Amino acid sequence: MTTNDLNLKIIKAIDIGLKYAEKMGVSHCEGYGVNQKAYNLELEKNKPKHSIGIQHGLSFRVIAQQAKGFAYTSSFGEEDIKHTVNLAIQNAKSKKPDSDLRGFPDPKKAKQKLDVDKKLLEIEADGAADLFEEIHIKELPSNMFFLQSIGFFGLGDSFLKNTQGIDMHDQEAGYGFGLAYLSTHGFPSYDFHVEGARKLGAIDTKQLGLTALDKVLQIAKPRTLSISGEYPVIISPDGSYGIMGGLFTVLNNLLQGDKASRGETVFADKIGDQIATENFTMIDDPLDPNLITSASYDGEGVPTEQTKLIENGVLQTYYLDTYYGNKLNMKSNGKATRGGVFGGNPVKSPPSIGSFATKIEPGDASLDEMISETQEGFMLKNFMGIHMSDLSSGRFAVTGSGWYIKKGEIKYPVQDISISGTIPDLLLKIDMISKERKQGLMSEVPYLRVSQLSVAAKKLDFKIRFGVKVLKALVKLGLTKNPFI
Repeated sequence: MTTNDLNLKIIKAIDIGLKYAEKMGVSHCEGYGVNQKAYNLELEKNKPKHSIGIQHGLSFRVIAQQAKGFAYTSSFGEEDIKHTVNLAIQNAKSKKPDSDLRGFPDPKKAKQKLDVDKKLLEIEADGAADLFEEIHIKELPSNMFFLQSIGFFGLGDSFLKNTQGIDMHDQEAGYGFGLAYLSTHGFPSYDFHVEGARKLGAIDTKQLGLTALDKVLQIAKPRTLSISGEYPVIISPDGSYGIMGGLFTVLNNLLQGDKASRGETVFADKIGDQIATENFTMIDDPLDPNLITSASYDGEGVPTEQTKLIENGVLQTYYLDTYYGNKLNMKSNGKATRGGVFGGNPVKSPPSIGSFATKIEPGDASLDEMISETQEGFMLKNFMGIHMSDLSSGRFAVTGSGWYIKKGEIKYPVQDISISGTIPDLLLKIDMISKERKQGLMSEVPYLRVSQLSVAAKKLDFKIRFGVKVLKALVKLGLTKNPFI
């Protein structure tokens, strides 16, 4: 079956489901279908893995007896479609009536159309593999080792139709690569670099490999410190929204409208309040054509928009879909999402609230000025343990790596630096924001200096440091394998 034949089958199946739902007396129904292809490539310890994922299916959301129900299927047979709609109706009827439920959104014109790259949409597995091969560096400096690389291509069609008049067909295409290297200069350290794009050729594959290598070289020969107290900390763009774990992803969760409506975030009922320093402005921008997560419409068919969540430190709004916009007496700002960047079948769960592309406005300081203004402190880039943060209070306690700063100069790389605090307190203590911004997979943010954060670190025990030196000597003599690669 050709792609076009399957697309026509999906459209027909959605129509069957909507008509059957109307026949069953359902007040509102939404049908969503996908016909998508994904190439996933991976190389780890020189062992290649690859997969071609083809996913197609349908999901239906209904409103029956003032409650919402959901069900999905991978079959396009008429009886299976009717059965799926019936399951959604039963799911709705099993719930209590919801007085805040108004219905699914009406059709509206997109604020900006984002073009799909036809060449990327038509790429085959061989072409994807050729691009993936280009990111790898064949000859590495001494004491540098390849760890892992990934490639991902997401291509296909999605369809959305509801009883309110929305009737959409969207083509999607995006790809990206990631690369990790290990340095055994001194104590082992590693880093990961990832880039994504919506247009074929937008990623410089050879430069990506060099960037990944340079990031590791910058943190080679890290030290550990014995230190405890309050210190200035510069959070790099990778540290804010990096693939290795971004501290500010906690902030995105705290600003979700569903959590605000239930009082599950410290920022509930704070619209109009000063929650951050005056020069801090945070935007969700799904309409940036350079970011892989950009979209003209959200997962419910609502036009996306550039949304200022925090402007000059004042909380303006939350991430909102149709339901929670109504519940909070506000309007949806197009933040309903389906699936994810790295896969996951979007028909298997209803849309949920999320961010598309986070941006923080640049400040008036240069990075050099931020460093020179720091008498003693740290610049941190990677954090571990973000998922353990308290998403109601914003409290965090994470371990990071980066650089130690003394008398306005970067002295050396450091690791195992623990910082703790709360996101609300951190936002109010940002005293410098850089002019420079860096683009990530789903973000574009500057360097942020926090005037004081609780920092704790303990120098590695002498036995461990000595043991690593002995192990490296044995590896160099060929008496044992390097356990890090």
